Amino acid sequence: MTPLWACPACHRTFRRPNQRHACGTGDRTSLLRDRPATLVQLYDSLEAKVRSFGPVEIVTRDRYALFRTTRIFTDLTVMRDALRVVIHLDRQVTAPCFVRTGRGSARRVSHVALVRTGAELRALTPWLREAYRTAAGEDAG
Repeated sequence: MTPLWACPACHRTFRRPNQRHACGTGDRTSLLRDRPATLVQLYDSLEAKVRSFGPVEIVTRDRYALFRTTRIFTDLTVMRDALRVVIHLDRQVTAPCFVRTGRGSARRVSHVALVRTGAELRALTPWLREAYRTAAGEDAG
């Protein structure tokens, strides 16, 4: 496994030395400010679910959240009426919950879902867990 690099300013760890990034992890309060209560509850449920898998860093900026170990395994956009959740897997999955898929690289396939209900979020749980485990496994070498 390649040694991790820690930013000397913010101490976040990355897989590549001198990884370009914005220091800090943002503030979930600004991500959820003025959002409908249903979306805030969905986000809270998603965050709790992802944190239950193990150590995770959540980086927020404006309407966006990145869920990462030392690699982003899921990202999220807060929309007006839904959470747009993108799950990054090492394989392509066909399931009704995904509205789009796309290959990000030779080893990564991004799966997009629009989440408006707790049931839709629960349907994503196996793939969220798989994406987390893949990223965590890469961290372990």
